[in-house]
Amino acid sequence: MTDRIRAIDSLINSSFLDPSGDTALSYLFKDIEGRGAIETPEQLLEVLDQSDIGAGVVSIMQREHAEWVGDAHKQFPDKILPAMIVNPLNGYDEIRKVVDYYERYGVRCLRIPPFRYELPPTDRVYWPFYVKAMELDIAVSMNAGMPGPRRPGWVQNPLHYDEVAYHFPELRLIMTHCGQPWIEETISTIAHWDHVYMSCTSVAPKYWPLNFVQFINTRGRQRMMFGTEYPTIPWPRARDEIQALQLRETVVDDFFVENARRAYRWNADPS
Repeated sequence: MTDRIRAIDSLINSSFLDPSGDTALSYLFKDIEGRGAIETPEQLLEVLDQSDIGAGVVSIMQREHAEWVGDAHKQFPDKILPAMIVNPLNGYDEIRKVVDYYERYGVRCLRIPPFRYELPPTDRVYWPFYVKAMELDIAVSMNAGMPGPRRPGWVQNPLHYDEVAYHFPELRLIMTHCGQPWIEETISTIAHWDHVYMSCTSVAPKYWPLNFVQFINTRGRQRMMFGTEYPTIPWPRARDEIQALQLRETVVDDFFVENARRAYRWNADPS
């Protein structure tokens, strides 16, 4: 891989608006609190451009971030796609919130981190959100692997998503966080279903296991996506370390661009 392809970041957290709040991961990422705030959509796109990234999915992490992300999407609809953190424990009030954010802010992905609720993705508390996502034709993105925050990790074993995919065959299900330490389970689950993807976020690429990289290069070609979950992984580091992996020329377009377009059904323009 020589010239770098322009990329879509398949997951960015809106916490870049207030980076001082990212204290739960400071034991893993020593400089995360020092990442500077990004104040405008134009500034976000400028910073992304410096790492040859032309578009990104931005997850609304706090209610006060919703208007910023929604306005950014209205201004740059093919550059910024809103997602939102969902709390399934809030029941039908949260379903109403999903519909409101879908209509008002253009949300097209539900972010559900199971570690927050200490319930596996197979639990019935999540099922109304899977159904609503299918009704709205939007993706669901859920963490897979040991969580960064010090909470029980078993709820994010990727094998749980095998059952979710079975019961909801029309749901576009995006795992995130690379699935460590359950790499074989991650690979097997993605290979088992055509509608399960991986956003390769939150683990620095130089730490990706060999079988994970091999899967990107082979059977996972149309299911594995570039992502950072910035501010977790800085964009320059992600691009440089992936370039060092020397992914096959035949997969880079899918990995950096086309798989995100498919998973989110978003006509993004990373140019």
